[in-house]
Amino acid sequence: MRKLATILLSSILLVSFSFVGIGLAQRTAFSDDFETGSANEAWGLYRTGEENVVALEMAAAPAPLANGGNYVGYIQDPDYSYNGAAVILGGETSLQDYSIEGDVYCYANHPDGSAYTGLIVYADSAAGTYIKLVADFDGDQRLRLYNNKLNMTTFQYTFDHKFGAADVPGGIPAADGWHHMKVEVQTVDDSTTAFWCYFDGQILAGCPVYDTGANQMDSGQFGMFAFQMDSNDGLPGYFDNISMSPLTNTILEENFESGSPDASWGLYRAGEENVAAIEMATAPAPLANGGSYVGYIQDPDYSYNGAAVILGGETSLQDYSIEGDVYCYANHPDGSAYTGLIVYADSAAGTYIKLVADFDGDQRLRLYNNKLNMTTFQYTFDHKFGASDVPGGIPAADGWHHMKVEVQTIDENTTAFWCYFDGQMLAGCPVYDTGVNQMDAGQFGMFSFQMDSNDGLPGYFDNIIVKPGEMTTSVNDYARFDSPAIPKDSRLTQNYPNPFNPVTHISYQILAAERVDLSIFDMMGRKLKSLVSEMQSPGSYSVTWNGRDEMGAKMPSGVYVYKLQTVNFIESKKMLMIK
Repeated sequence: MRKLATILLSSILLVSFSFVGIGLAQRTAFSDDFETGSANEAWGLYRTGEENVVALEMAAAPAPLANGGNYVGYIQDPDYSYNGAAVILGGETSLQDYSIEGDVYCYANHPDGSAYTGLIVYADSAAGTYIKLVADFDGDQRLRLYNNKLNMTTFQYTFDHKFGAADVPGGIPAADGWHHMKVEVQTVDDSTTAFWCYFDGQILAGCPVYDTGANQMDSGQFGMFAFQMDSNDGLPGYFDNISMSPLTNTILEENFESGSPDASWGLYRAGEENVAAIEMATAPAPLANGGSYVGYIQDPDYSYNGAAVILGGETSLQDYSIEGDVYCYANHPDGSAYTGLIVYADSAAGTYIKLVADFDGDQRLRLYNNKLNMTTFQYTFDHKFGASDVPGGIPAADGWHHMKVEVQTIDENTTAFWCYFDGQMLAGCPVYDTGVNQMDAGQFGMFSFQMDSNDGLPGYFDNIIVKPGEMTTSVNDYARFDSPAIPKDSRLTQNYPNPFNPVTHISYQILAAERVDLSIFDMMGRKLKSLVSEMQSPGSYSVTWNGRDEMGAKMPSGVYVYKLQTVNFIESKKMLMIK
């Protein structure tokens, strides 16, 4: 088993990570906690000649921020040249689909009148526009997401969404103090931008909010904002722990339509043949809507008994899915003939895991590693999906099929897999690997094998897509624009596996944006563990219980109850833990 190497981002540097692959954009992370005693050099001004952000000692802030360190960020319009508005920006104007969050000192019922502090997204000085989520806790008692474009006829901002007290879990604060704010922004198309807004870790009701107006922005910088309308020297804004992260929803896309494969594909074994792009006409059968080219892999010299293993990504990758169109062989005349997809591969560890079409006499799909126990002659991880596990059954003839594997590292000893064939999840998923060769991270890829051929079996692949797994953004939970529709009802499903040891998974779906509570109880009705207690958007969710209570103590074998409760829905089910 390998341990995932930790990648630390500097708290004050702008760092770019390039992940090679067709269709993959630059992933950029930015953070600034001001703990060097100065602000990050990447911060800039919306307007020239203004004052930039500086780092102040925490003692100089109106109140200390718990766990905030020794310094905080400070911005102000000291000469009141812009009516007290201070706008500080970072990143590039071309940035799209990201989140910014941070700790913001918010004013409530400021004696001088309107006093706003908050975060900025999609700002562009050249366009003269920025969008901000601010704490507007004066007489209006609201959070407000709006731009700076005032319609001089109506005296209304061209984009202005107000979150009232009823939209804010916990309500509007009545006193000045530190709060955590977050905005996720995604460009839907060239005329629509979507926003998800959070306050103190809770999503605000009514999200996502859409901007389709005349001044809609489809990209821009991120930043910080402070404003005091009636002060003589502007209102100081205090900020800490600012972090920008991309909402990347694709790690790699490969359809071979350039006529050559992406240069990032590599080999599991040195000296083998890499994937090639060939014309669709040379494939055994054309793939409907497959374009002019497909991927082709083979072990032509049969140096590895016909096994061809092509990999992409990093060995540190965790929690992702790979899917694609795979040409599958049925009852191949030369014997066992497998093609499929690979997850959690690492050449240094000598291990990979593959879901393959094993449609010979066994008639099955098979998820297994390459580690053969030489005593038992069994693979140390090997799960077989028979005909009854495959919706629609096992194909009887060669042809194209869509395969998908989702993989998630539960803990350092357990990895879970969800497998699909032609869009349907296979029965028995998730499958768990807790064996001696369990992998907790690894590359993705393609696999082809023919045991008895003299030159290996050609594997044909197309439309490979690799995406991150469960991301912690409402963009993915709620409005993945290529995802299935919002659920038509709320529902709690039976945990899986059941009985279980040591972990089990609980899935549910909710119809409307509302507060969700999911908790574990014993048979006496005593609450043992809260799994979910937050505002959630409509969608499907899955959580894991590790058999421990709120204090981390292991629970004994027995029957337990899990209950899902929202404003409009309540349901409970029983589960059995065995040891």
